[in-house]
Amino acid sequence: MATKLEILDAALLVLRQGEPLTIDAVARQAGLTKPGVVHHFATKEVLTVAVVDRLVDLWTAQLTERVPENASPQDRLRAYVDFSLTADLDPADLAVLSDVRLRDRLREQWTGRLAPWFGQAIATDARGRAVLQAARLLADGAWFDRALGIVELDERERAAILAVGLRLIDEGSRA
Repeated sequence: MATKLEILDAALLVLRQGEPLTIDAVARQAGLTKPGVVHHFATKEVLTVAVVDRLVDLWTAQLTERVPENASPQDRLRAYVDFSLTADLDPADLAVLSDVRLRDRLREQWTGRLAPWFGQAIATDARGRAVLQAARLLADGAWFDRALGIVELDERERAAILAVGLRLIDEGSRA
C-alpha cells in the first residue's frame, strides 16, 4: 500500500503530465484503486489541499537551500526571485490553480505558507515597497511563465533578468 507522501507525489506527476487532478488519475498513477486513494484522501478537495501543501513543502526546501541559516527578509526574497528564474519548474508547480472552486482556499494556503519569502517584512518606505513588489511580481511572472513553458529564455537572458530582479531588491531595501 502506498503512503500518503507517495500518493501526493503521484498526484504531482499527474499534473506534470498535463492531466486534470482527479482521484481516478492519481489512483492510476500510484498503482492503487480509487478506494486506496480515498482511504488517505476522502475527497478531491482534501487531496487538492494536500497536493498544494506537498508542493509548498518542496518549494520551501529548495528555497531554504538558497539562503543562510539566519536569512534576512532580503535574502529570502532574493532566493524566491532566483528560484523562480532558475529552478526546474513544470505544470505541477501550478497546483495552486488546479481547482477553480478552491481558488480562495488554495491562494490563502499558498500565500500564507510562502509569505516569508515575498519580502513583506523588509522595512522600507512607500517607493521602496513598490520596487520590492516589482521584484516579487517579476518572480511570480517568471514562475508562472516557466511552469507553463510559454517563453523560452537562454541562460544569458535568464541571468540578465535575474540580475534585474536582484537589483530591484537592493534598490527597494535601501529606500
